[in-house]
Amino acid sequence: DYRVKPDNDRKGKDVSLKPDNDSLCTGRSMVEMLGVLAIIGVLSVGAIAGYSKAMMKYKLNKQTEQITQIVSALVEHKSVFNSAVYHESLIPLFIKLNAVPKEMIKPDVTLYIYDVFNIRILLWRQINPDLMQLEFSMDNHADNNHDICRNIVENLKGYKAELHALGINATNADDVNTQSWYYGEQNSDNVQKTIQMLDIKTMQNLCEICDKNRCGIYAAFPIFS
Repeated sequence: DYRVKPDNDRKGKDVSLKPDNDSLCTGRSMVEMLGVLAIIGVLSVGAIAGYSKAMMKYKLNKQTEQITQIVSALVEHKSVFNSAVYHESLIPLFIKLNAVPKEMIKPDVTLYIYDVFNIRILLWRQINPDLMQLEFSMDNHADNNHDICRNIVENLKGYKAELHALGINATNADDVNTQSWYYGEQNSDNVQKTIQMLDIKTMQNLCEICDKNRCGIYAAFPIFS
């Protein structure tokens, strides 16, 4: 018996409130449930895509900050490297100068530092000419290599007045090597490719080789002005 018995608040009202079959079987159909799940799925995909895009933008901005700090310190303290040993990593000396953000230093790793994308960075002194060479090794970042490469090149290009040269070196699966070098203002009279020629289209074309190949970006700074 589904009759609802009256209480003090329902006196005088109809007590014959037995529900019909429809009210006993209320619910959602399978089609409706699938529709709801489809909508949730679409919203979730959009949210994930938006989150991924936002995280990528955050990391690119963070990488810009790290590059700015590293290169600015390198230019500021370049006289310190006059006595540095050729072909040896200058990262330990750089760390002693407190020129490296702490988040770029890994425990028990003294020869390299790593940016927000976990790209390995090396700084060393080369001979003939006497230069400090900053290297970004992009071997394991194929999904975002193009954007990362362009961000690095754009930031390094901002130091064209201090740079000796800026280059991209790519090695494919067959170990075939491709190099493209652009030279600073002090070399502009002697070479055809200058850093000033690195416009957006040129950077896009150069960084495309980083999408499918092991890629390195090199910035060479003169120790002596």
